[in-house]
Amino acid sequence: MAGADGERGAIPKHPQQLFFDNVNPATRLLEKRRQMYEVQDALENQKARFAKEEDQFRKKEEQLRVKDLQLQNQLVKFNKFLQDNEAKRQRSEKRAAEEAAQIKQKDDEILDLEKQLEDSKALCSKLEEEKDRNMKYEEFLELVKETCDDYAEISEIVERHSTLEGANIDLSELQADSETRIEELRNQFQIYKKEQEMEMMELRNKVAILQIELDECQKKRQQLQHEFDEVTQEDSRDSLFFGQILMSVENLFLRCTTKRKNIQHAQTPVDDESKQEGEDGQDQGEDSFRKKKDNAARQLKVILAYLKDFKEICEILRKERRGDPMRVKLARAWCT
Repeated sequence: MAGADGERGAIPKHPQQLFFDNVNPATRLLEKRRQMYEVQDALENQKARFAKEEDQFRKKEEQLRVKDLQLQNQLVKFNKFLQDNEAKRQRSEKRAAEEAAQIKQKDDEILDLEKQLEDSKALCSKLEEEKDRNMKYEEFLELVKETCDDYAEISEIVERHSTLEGANIDLSELQADSETRIEELRNQFQIYKKEQEMEMMELRNKVAILQIELDECQKKRQQLQHEFDEVTQEDSRDSLFFGQILMSVENLFLRCTTKRKNIQHAQTPVDDESKQEGEDGQDQGEDSFRKKKDNAARQLKVILAYLKDFKEICEILRKERRGDPMRVKLARAWCT
């Protein structure tokens, strides 16, 4: 790490950059190449340092992976041990619960049987009492059989009574079913009537809501149409203003390049780089607006270069008026 820190201290963060005033483009190009080589050397040193650190990190990662595998194996063994103990505990608890359930079941069966025995004794006593009470009805049926010639046995009287009682029950049930059916039909009619009324009300409300939505949509459409017209007019004004700007830039560019033919800033390396960027943009399929904008930007750069030259000429003329012959010679040489 100390070596790495030393390498970091030895590598400069930025290449040394020299500033020259009034140098030609060739000198500037050589300076740019020198800076490029310095940056390339710095990048190579950083790549070597990063490769060394990456190797160290890879070794540490391998050690951590081995330790992780060991911990995983120990964890698997411990987990298996816990699972075996848990399975044994669950089996023991399950066996104990089953035995307790069986004991409880047997106790419940004993209690049920005792209760059934008591119920049977109570039922037997009740039946004995009921038999004693019903003996008078048997005596009455014997008397009816003896006084009436229509029935020869008591069973015929009981059977006739059962038949009539069954018919009465059937008729009562039929009457109750009929009344229930009538009530259901009446309720269904009332429900159907209410549903139809509610449906008609919902349809009226829906028609009113749709009418309101239609009015709002028409208003919105008119508003959007108005906004579209305004956007179209504004776009037309912007296009006209942009065309005027392009024509002004083109006129200034032509005035600078045609009236000062001995100075060709349009062929400087800066302009060549701009042209290369423009060609790359064209390869990517930019539209005509982007092309016009890039062309105007390049022309403005050329105009800026001419303005800088004009500013330097004015400064030189001021120096000449003040009596600086060296500046005057340089200005005259530059103008020629």
